[in-house]
Amino acid sequence: MELSQEALGLFRRDGFVNAGKVFEQDELAQIAGEYDRLVRKENQVLGNEEDGVFPYRAMLNFRSPALQAVILHPGLVAVAREILGDEIRFWWDQGINKSPGAGSRIPWHQDNGYHQGRTQEFLTCWLALDDSSLENGGLEAIPGSHKAGHREHGWEGVHAAIPPQSIEDEGAIPLDVKAGELLIFSSLLVHQTGGNTTEDRQRRSWVIQYCRGDQRNEITGEVYDNRPWVMRDGELATTLVAERPFDLKRKHA
Repeated sequence: MELSQEALGLFRRDGFVNAGKVFEQDELAQIAGEYDRLVRKENQVLGNEEDGVFPYRAMLNFRSPALQAVILHPGLVAVAREILGDEIRFWWDQGINKSPGAGSRIPWHQDNGYHQGRTQEFLTCWLALDDSSLENGGLEAIPGSHKAGHREHGWEGVHAAIPPQSIEDEGAIPLDVKAGELLIFSSLLVHQTGGNTTEDRQRRSWVIQYCRGDQRNEITGEVYDNRPWVMRDGELATTLVAERPFDLKRKHA
């Protein structure tokens, strides 16, 4: 799948674009089935009890061969190639289900804000498994905010958060997405999600992130060679292999 020049222009201008549907219906059904098996409240949650917690699970590809194969899906990697070029590594993935009545929010942040030290911009691919809107905990973003670069973050519990006094959100817009659509955005885009105020609408999303092959920590100089290759010299990898192992328990830079 190739992004149109119009779509690429919107991505560069706004920091995000809806890439449409990358997966066939049978592929989406398999993804959703594995997702529902893994992203469950009894396994892991985010949020607080007062506002309502919601299911979360990090690195689904470690837990499912079927989902690991999706990381190398030609259509998905083709989208990443349009932004990152011919040398691409897998960065991170996670499942977040803003379940009905879960009022806990994820505050304004950049995806870069979750990493110790400082790393370059990477790409977030946000696959909607349900229709997503503000009512059921969908994304809200500030168009063009990626152009200002890294912002300082603090912590609200487990969430990296930009201090409220540093946010100018008058131009924020909802990023409504239909089930099966892929939203791609810069890791420097300032965005948030509110709570799910509905009684019967899940908001399941699978977040897959890719980075450039030469991604490194600008503070420590660490090369992220623990992230597996998905494309080298324009050739799609057949398996996820890195120069050194990725330790899921480590606090990653």
